[in-house]
Amino acid sequence: MTELVLVGGIFLLALLAGFVPFVSVELALIVSAATRPSLSVLLALALVAAAGLMVGKGCFFLGGRSAFSWSRRRSRRPRLRLPGFLNRATGKPRVAAATVFVSAATGVPPFAVVSPLAGGWHLRLSSFLVVGFAGKSARFAGIVLVPGLLAALHP
Repeated sequence: MTELVLVGGIFLLALLAGFVPFVSVELALIVSAATRPSLSVLLALALVAAAGLMVGKGCFFLGGRSAFSWSRRRSRRPRLRLPGFLNRATGKPRVAAATVFVSAATGVPPFAVVSPLAGGWHLRLSSFLVVGFAGKSARFAGIVLVPGLLAALHP
């Protein structure tokens, strides 16, 4: 029962972190991994954290899609200058998906910035969610497994 509460709490915290970028899911995952749950619970924590975060970032994606399409209708000259590697992803789904994955897995560039930009890159919502979920799952799995394995080795 306590493991179910732990997993549910991480999901709710990740959902909040999807909307509020200053909330740290990573810190909560490290603390929960140090409580020595089983390997299946650790993997469940990583997956529900990624799912909760992607729900919030999906809303940012949809907001970015409508915001960037609105700005294109108002003027032909873009007002926001993006770095070259972010600007190259426009209209190229593979580059956009790779940028989303790298950002989700590493945090560089910040995923809170890439999420609305991906909406303006003409990336499909399903592609954004799948690639972002894969990147965040890999990141969170690494975050929970390292402290979990260290806690298991310590007597």
